[in-house]
Amino acid sequence: MSERPPEDDVLASVVEIVEIEEAERLLAAGGEGLFSDGELRYARERVDPARRLAARLAAKRAALRLLGGGVVEREIEVVRGSYGPPVLRLSGAAGERLRALGASQALVSLTHERSHAAALVLLLRGGR
Repeated sequence: MSERPPEDDVLASVVEIVEIEEAERLLAAGGEGLFSDGELRYARERVDPARRLAARLAAKRAALRLLGGGVVEREIEVVRGSYGPPVLRLSGAAGERLRALGASQALVSLTHERSHAAALVLLLRGGR
């Protein structure tokens, strides 16, 4: 069981929901420009790639809402360790915005079911 951050460490949070059908259309179009090569490879290696990408799209959109202008989807990548939970990897303007907001890290939780996927993104204050 993962440790929950103290409430006063949470700078901001957003939940985003995406329809699986939208991810299916993006996958059929190739997904380039929106998803990293690693995200596309991860999804395509699974039985349900559209669900995997829908959850990642929800995470990207949630992070975009939290980070604000100047950030693009490709600067936000959902990566997965061998046995750990998903992690947001922020590069370029996304990483800069995270620090400018006074956050030290962004946490993500993903879920999906038959027709929708969702992501929760938390920005945590510095010092963690």
